[in-house]
Amino acid sequence: MNPIARLFIYILFSISILLSKNVSLLIFHICLVLIILVRKRAAWDELLDSIKPYWIYLPLSGLFFVMISLIVSKREISVILVDVLMATFRLSTIISLMTLYVVDSKSQNIFIALRSMWYSTRATTFWIDKMILFLEMTLRFFPLIQKDWNQTQRSQKALSFNQKKTLKTKVLNIAIFIPDFIIINLQRTENIIESMSMRGYGRHPRRSIYPFVELKPYDFFICSLVLVSMIGIHYYV
Repeated sequence: MNPIARLFIYILFSISILLSKNVSLLIFHICLVLIILVRKRAAWDELLDSIKPYWIYLPLSGLFFVMISLIVSKREISVILVDVLMATFRLSTIISLMTLYVVDSKSQNIFIALRSMWYSTRATTFWIDKMILFLEMTLRFFPLIQKDWNQTQRSQKALSFNQKKTLKTKVLNIAIFIPDFIIINLQRTENIIESMSMRGYGRHPRRSIYPFVELKPYDFFICSLVLVSMIGIHYYV
C-alpha cells in the first residue's frame, strides 16, 4: 500500500478513537488495535521502548486531573473517574497506534510518496520540493545530532568529567560544549550543500523521482472503505 494511504488510514483510525464517546465503541477500537499489534509482533521491542514513557506519564496526568476536578468541580467522583479512565484509554490507544506506524514505516518511503504525488501534478512550483526536502533533511539530521551528543556524553564519562559534580558544573560543561557542537553540525550542513550544488540541485525544478510511488485505485478503495466504515460505526453505535 502507498505510504500516504497508510498514513491516512492510521490518522483516520486515531480520529475515530478520539471520537469514541461510549465504552462499547472504545472497546471495539482497542480490540482492533490489539489485533494490529499482534500482527506486527516483530516490532514489539522497539514499540515498547518508544511508548513506555507515555504509560508512566498518562496515569500520572490522569491522577492530577482527578485531584484538580475534586477541588474545582461539583461532579461526583464516580463520573470524574469514568471520564479520566476513558480519556486515558483513548490517548493510550492512539499513542500506541501512531507509534506503531512510526516504528513500522520508514520516513524515507513517506517522503518518496510525497514527492511522487507532487510530481504527478506536473506542477512547476519549486518551493514544494524544497519543503519536502527540508522535512526529510530535518528527520535525517536528528538521529545524527543525537548520536553526536550521546558520543560526547560517553566521552566525558570515560574521561571522568562528570563524576560527583554539582548541577551548576554540569550545566557549565554543557554550555562550553554547545558552540563546538553547533560548529560541527554547521560544517556538516555546508558539506551537504556543496554536494547538492555539484550535483545540480535547483537548476531544474522538474526533477525525476525514483522510485516513483503511485497512488493506485486499490489505495483509494481501501481509504474510502475505511472512511465509510468509520462513519457508519459512529453513526449507528
